[in-house]
Amino acid sequence: MYQMLKLIQGPKVFARQYLLLASLLLTASQVQAHADHDHSVPANVNKLSTETPSKLDDAWQNLIDGLIKAKATLEDPKHYPPAPTDRVMAEGYRYLLGHLNRSIEFEMRADPMFPEFFRSMDMLRKWTGENPDTMYLKAPIDGSGYYKITGTAANTKEWKTSQRGVKGAKAPRLVTFQTVSDVPGHSGELAEMANCKSQTLDFINSLSMSFDRKGRFELLVGPEKPADYKGDFLLSKKMMACKSTKTKAVKSAKWLAVREIFSDWENEVPLDMDIVRIDSIGKNRPPITVDQMVEKINYIAEEVPNQIRFWNLVMEFPLEIVRDANRDGTRALPVNDINPPAPPFTAGGVAGAKQIYAAGVFNFADDEALVLKITSPVEPHYIAFQLNNLWMEGPDQQNYVSSLTGHQLPVASDGSRYYIIAHQDPGVQGWVDTTDLKEGFFAMRFVFREDPDTIELPSSEATLVKLSELASVLPADTPKISAEDRAKEIAVRQAHIKKRWRAF
Repeated sequence: MYQMLKLIQGPKVFARQYLLLASLLLTASQVQAHADHDHSVPANVNKLSTETPSKLDDAWQNLIDGLIKAKATLEDPKHYPPAPTDRVMAEGYRYLLGHLNRSIEFEMRADPMFPEFFRSMDMLRKWTGENPDTMYLKAPIDGSGYYKITGTAANTKEWKTSQRGVKGAKAPRLVTFQTVSDVPGHSGELAEMANCKSQTLDFINSLSMSFDRKGRFELLVGPEKPADYKGDFLLSKKMMACKSTKTKAVKSAKWLAVREIFSDWENEVPLDMDIVRIDSIGKNRPPITVDQMVEKINYIAEEVPNQIRFWNLVMEFPLEIVRDANRDGTRALPVNDINPPAPPFTAGGVAGAKQIYAAGVFNFADDEALVLKITSPVEPHYIAFQLNNLWMEGPDQQNYVSSLTGHQLPVASDGSRYYIIAHQDPGVQGWVDTTDLKEGFFAMRFVFREDPDTIELPSSEATLVKLSELASVLPADTPKISAEDRAKEIAVRQAHIKKRWRAF
């Protein structure tokens, strides 16, 4: 059929027509499976059955109980929450509500038969040490279906060369599309990491995608790449290995995850983008049923406390944010120091996809500063630095300089970048504001155009100094930043974040 369309329609038309007919590649059993998807309206839909009140009451009580459990994950030491302070607890309750807000939206909008993109993180819904440069989007998918993503990017010149400095509206610094088997954390236990519950099946980023002269693109997602299909494609079903269990199994994607990563906040603009399931175009989405609503409420009741507990455990054990949890004499994240850049400790969910990370913990006095010197033999396409509080949230990146990108902090005259973590503004370029957090952790992300050799990986060096001695560890020509300049820097951030997270 692919060749027939090509011959009949011509090269410019056949691709669009083929995508609309790609659902014909589904087997008869798959088609029947979609037909059996519970989209019929029950005969008694306009009556109240005798079971409905008790079903909904029970689900609602489960939700209330779940929120009580979630509160316990903020306070009970058995769930390893941060040591309580006024700020920690205020941020913890906001964190809980953010999880609730996100879980409700996931459940109410996540229909793989009628997919749409929605923001899985924003200025409220922060978790997992989210990247403050990134707009995280997700769309629910079914591994057996075919989906078409279309979009338009502003000026894409920097994607082709990696050189910074293009003026005017332009595309985000990097856009990554991933098919993932699940979102980490639902079980509430670290064992799910060892069991490879959440894995990246396939990914592609804007450095290798095809775009026309107007920045338009198309991406096909499905269980098998159609014969002779030449466009950009992602697998939604794949044989995956789990190293820890030494097993292999076919995994199906539940989500298409998209990360739009911004570096030049003043000029980069989000994509215009849409997703459709090819065999659902033009169909009606049936009204929700009582059983579906009950299932969703019960899921939220489990999801919220388990997510908080899971990430508390991640901070306590694999990352050892607050102590040497396994008592081996060292901490996974060093205090007032930084680990060498390396791939992530887990490729679960949307982590990974060729990103390299470095991290550490900060904990110093008001009159001190932690200076991180990062030297990269090969300039990364994307490089960024951020702080995190003890709930794995990035501090307010809109109203504080609590993160810095490669555009916001250029390479110094000696070929390195200097990040200055301090409670007070030292009046120089490179300051990262703790927002008065006395303790937290920091992370760096690197993405290279080509996979770097080991000797090409960035090197890192940390120095704790008195603020009065800061100049001794910086290049002599480090630019000075006045209070007025700092206010302008924050104004750019405020304008960008409002645009990135616009709700209209």
